[in-house]
Amino acid sequence: MASVPAEHADLVGAPHFAHLVTVNRDGSPQSSPIWIRPDRVSADGAVESIFFVTGLRYRKTLNMQREPRVALSIHGADQPYRMLEIVGTVSMEPRTSWDELDAISNTYLGTDYPYKGDDPAGWHVTVEIDRVTVPNDGEQPPSVDLPAAGSDLLSPPHFAHVATVSSTGQPRSSVVWHRRPAGGGENDIEFWTGAETLKTRHLRNNPAVAVSIHDEADPYRYTELRGSAQITSIDGRQMADELTRLYWKLDQFPMDVSDMNSVAIRVETTHRVG
Repeated sequence: MASVPAEHADLVGAPHFAHLVTVNRDGSPQSSPIWIRPDRVSADGAVESIFFVTGLRYRKTLNMQREPRVALSIHGADQPYRMLEIVGTVSMEPRTSWDELDAISNTYLGTDYPYKGDDPAGWHVTVEIDRVTVPNDGEQPPSVDLPAAGSDLLSPPHFAHVATVSSTGQPRSSVVWHRRPAGGGENDIEFWTGAETLKTRHLRNNPAVAVSIHDEADPYRYTELRGSAQITSIDGRQMADELTRLYWKLDQFPMDVSDMNSVAIRVETTHRVG
């Protein structure tokens, strides 16, 4: 069993959104932003399990009933380079009242959940944490200004949460810089990474990919892309520098990328939600 370190425990809850990855029946990933809160917390403040609520017939709900392995990724609402990548297994209990949803809603909205129907039926979901990764754990260069509310979610400086599935069926989620590719489709994006990163290895084996992106200025506005990944080996220096200028107040990427065997991954979108 793993846990979120105490120094990052504040990311597990409002105002931060988690992007939850579940596995569709065909083995492809599905990703969407959700509200969360800590469930079980150790004496030293580490988060050992995570809680959220969901409805009866959402795609993620049906996926979790069939396949309980999930992944979550989080980036800070005010410090986007404070990130968490979490792998876990869910248990689900029937929801018979609005109490828990109201409690979480109050942490995010400051009020009870405003969109209740007549029937509170749904699910309380607990994620038992199996693995935690803390990327970019250190001081980062100054970021460019946040995008204006309503700006293009498929363009910088929004952050994309990329969902993949391993050869054993384990979903994963990671946060990347992205942009619209030259000559790409209307809803395509591309991002830069290394040839041996986990997401690249997953996508070589199973090119099905999902990407969810929420608006940095208005997190209740989001989109999900579903499609397939095309992987191209590149000289990473140029793409790293181009993306750096879109996300950081720097002219070039500050680290040597010559040994990372860079690839550009294009998400060729077949379906977009939001």
